[in-house]
Amino acid sequence: MSVFTRRDRAVEGSQGGGDRGRNARLVRPFAALGLTAALVLSTVPMAAQAADGELTPGPTVYADPESPTGYTGRFVYYDPDATSVRFVADILLRNWADRTDITVYQPHQYEPGLMRGGGGYDVEMTDAGDGYWVTEVPLAAGANQYWFYVDGNTSAWLADPANSPIFAPDGISFPQRRAFNKVFVPYDEAKQDFAPLAARQIELPREDSAKGTWSYVPIDIPNQTGRTLGVYLPPDYDPNRAEPYKTIYMQHGGGQDQSDWMNMGDVPVIMDNLIQDGTTEPAVVITTNTNYLGPVGNQAVPGDAYPNLRNVVIPFVEANYNVSTEPIDRAFAGLSAGSFVTQNLIRDDADQFGYYGPWSGGVSVPASTPNLAAPYIHYGGGAWDFGLPNANTVAALDDVGFIENTVVAGAHDFNAWNQLFTIFARDYVWHPEAFLQDEVDTLKADVADAGLNKGNTNALTVKLDQALKLVTAGDSVGALEVLNGFLAQVAEFQTAGKLTAEQASALTTLAEKVTFNLGYWVQ
Repeated sequence: MSVFTRRDRAVEGSQGGGDRGRNARLVRPFAALGLTAALVLSTVPMAAQAADGELTPGPTVYADPESPTGYTGRFVYYDPDATSVRFVADILLRNWADRTDITVYQPHQYEPGLMRGGGGYDVEMTDAGDGYWVTEVPLAAGANQYWFYVDGNTSAWLADPANSPIFAPDGISFPQRRAFNKVFVPYDEAKQDFAPLAARQIELPREDSAKGTWSYVPIDIPNQTGRTLGVYLPPDYDPNRAEPYKTIYMQHGGGQDQSDWMNMGDVPVIMDNLIQDGTTEPAVVITTNTNYLGPVGNQAVPGDAYPNLRNVVIPFVEANYNVSTEPIDRAFAGLSAGSFVTQNLIRDDADQFGYYGPWSGGVSVPASTPNLAAPYIHYGGGAWDFGLPNANTVAALDDVGFIENTVVAGAHDFNAWNQLFTIFARDYVWHPEAFLQDEVDTLKADVADAGLNKGNTNALTVKLDQALKLVTAGDSVGALEVLNGFLAQVAEFQTAGKLTAEQASALTTLAEKVTFNLGYWVQ
């Protein structure tokens, strides 16, 4: 029989369960071990209440006034042959409000300012009899990932049979695949009370949002059989729309496959919500499997990396879906091992995609990469992520290209990667102005420091502001005209002795970097 007491009525939206954090122990802070991660995409209904004796397999999340987050998750695992079951989840906490604090906090220690990213919470589940195993744990907002170990076998990260991810038919098999299940947890304004955590509500399914669709679509790959792509189509996808959709390609990490971004990565839910909010364009999202993309290629031979991506996958997508064939309308991002794929694509052929997102895989793109100033590159990682790109290395690369870097609360896990996908899809893809802003700000600061009179300073500054506004409005041609006017005026000021050769050179070099970028895509 159940050992749990009756709690308050459950709230909208999710799964959950588990022993209180006092029974937990800290395991090595792998938080998805750098390559793993996959949770579910399914939404488990909220129970009306978490009552004594309730042993429904799967997770249930319910409002709990005794929980420090306002919510408790109850997890029930059924296996009549098991002698022990451990519940594991990437839900240990770190102090995002004060990153000098190196403490790893247990879930029951939650207080505002803490975020997931401390690694794996690992607890023995309670044997409730008749093959049922139960645990409860406080949970905070967003998509939370968990899995099980049965009979002490930590090599097999088991899916929740009652809440399993929807795996690709040609994906990695167990035990090589590390299964992550996903449970959605609401945000309690009073108890959780932390803006970065409130932002993770974007990961929660909304009853009132239009829903896109996703599935695994067969694709013929040379010398391989039974291969599939993950394909997300936005709400009301129109195969005959006059303006083709843009495309985002998402690459998994090691120990994962094309399932992970669609499941624990929460791409369909996040896209549905961003589209409803009007903060991203409806786009087609493709997930691929590294095992069929082909060899990484020879760094000395441009254009030969991942030939099946170039010659099979992209042509297949562009032939079968109403998507743009222009590289500037394609984005490619990947986590961990997928970051290496992303960076290999950049060094191999930087303009194959207009936007890139290498996350949690360090920095491996050489500054000497041809046409590095053409694409827009968004590096990122979790604050407690062993694959976090080095900020100084990214900054040095930004001297050559158009690079942004985002650090979020999280480790080498989907706590970081879900946030990075949200930020990428909302703030960076199809937004060249987000990448050009730093260069424009630097130009304006250099103009302000040049010792020009107010009128001449304003004449140059106004042009820079106008150019950025035109880029934001999608008028790169107009922005180029304005910037060419800026360059001509800088030359005039140098000739007139109003700017030194050194000042004019600095302004010209940076402005020409911007004009190269804009001009590259309007040729």
